[in-house]
Amino acid sequence: MVVGGIVPTMNGYGQFCPVAKAAEILTERWTLLVLRELLFGSRRFNDLRKGVPLMSPTLLSKRLRFLQAMGVIEKRRAPSGKGWEYRPTNAGKELGPVVEMLGVWGQRWVRSRLTPDDLDPGLLMWDIRRRVDPQQFPSRRIAVQFEFSDVPQAKRRWWLVSEKGGVDFCVTDPGLEVGLYILTDLRTMTAVWMGDISLKHAVESGRVDLEGALELKRTLRSWLQLSTLAGVPNQNPARKLSLGATIL
Repeated sequence: MVVGGIVPTMNGYGQFCPVAKAAEILTERWTLLVLRELLFGSRRFNDLRKGVPLMSPTLLSKRLRFLQAMGVIEKRRAPSGKGWEYRPTNAGKELGPVVEMLGVWGQRWVRSRLTPDDLDPGLLMWDIRRRVDPQQFPSRRIAVQFEFSDVPQAKRRWWLVSEKGGVDFCVTDPGLEVGLYILTDLRTMTAVWMGDISLKHAVESGRVDLEGALELKRTLRSWLQLSTLAGVPNQNPARKLSLGATIL
């Protein structure tokens, strides 16, 4: 199948079934994750890359062109007039509940042992940044520094920056006042983020150490909102023991 000069890499299923036809578009490697980022609000190419850091820029460009040719997304000039944005069309927006329910199903039934290959500090911080409530921060410009003890030095420190009612994250020291230091390991912070252990337990057990302004410590649970899937209970008995043995 060739659409608008774009040739998908996956062979068709040779079925008229709408499930098969939809799968021909959606089930190529990385496609659902690209859609996840778009549906979560990422618009710029570089922002999309932060959500799929292991995906090559060339392949990301290819997937975006194909989704555009399929009418799932559209490419338009950014409101500033500088650069381009990608946005879901009505067809793309209809996939929101599909992606959400796929995440719920995965959280409920496919929780598994966290391996080093599953842990990525950049992706974790990108997800955390999306869920921070900037209204819980002081009005002044301030940074929160995360330090992960179990990753290479080059990826050990990350900063959330609160400014003018918004929050961004930096991979290099922004040179600002650090209001709070969060010292932990990547495995623990990922488990907290996904709701496998509580933040309270992680702090009380010493797995997460907090240093800095008392006001930010007190409001941590208010501004550090967890993954939208954190409240989904684990319903797979076969996975519960491995989770407990690995994380807690």
